[in-house]
Amino acid sequence: MAGAGRLLAADFAISLMWVVSNELIKIFSLGYAASQLEGDILKCALSVANLFAFAYMSKATDGGAYNPLSVLAPAISADFSNFLFTVGARIPAQVVGSVYGVKLIMSTFPWIEHKPHLKVDIATGALTEDLTGGCMNPAPVMGWAFANKQHITKEHLIVYWLAPVEATLIAVWLCGILFGTKKDKPSAVKKATSPPQKSEKSD
Repeated sequence: MAGAGRLLAADFAISLMWVVSNELIKIFSLGYAASQLEGDILKCALSVANLFAFAYMSKATDGGAYNPLSVLAPAISADFSNFLFTVGARIPAQVVGSVYGVKLIMSTFPWIEHKPHLKVDIATGALTEDLTGGCMNPAPVMGWAFANKQHITKEHLIVYWLAPVEATLIAVWLCGILFGTKKDKPSAVKKATSPPQKSEKSD
């Protein structure tokens, strides 16, 4: 139980820091670059460094994550209790962390206004998100949508939640068909490497 609590705290904190760090990168790259090209290069370099930093934090916290899809995929293939813990606790902790991250950004930099803008119809947007993972992380989108009171709109729920989750389920299903499940491989290896048992002769 204590380990589960630490993991939830890590999910919350890492999700909050992910939202804040990405906005700080945008502010820094736009404010200190002399040209658009320099700004893009600086933003790219800082984003890559940011990914490495969060990968280290994930390892240091034994699996803390900021993306609901990255924890949903392995949970689908795990046991039912792990799936319930992920859907009922870990993903909500990530969403709440993202919401507080957005609130921190908006209180610190009140001139910032950021929210997802869908420039096509909902069906096209959902298909694009399903196939390409255009946003890939619904938690920060939820944070900004909540701040703008758009978190229960049909556009937000279908495009930024339903479509990515469906794509994750399809990807897990395809991987299971192409590569098999993890539960099958250890048993096969164990069966192949186990030494033959010698039959005992009765006197």
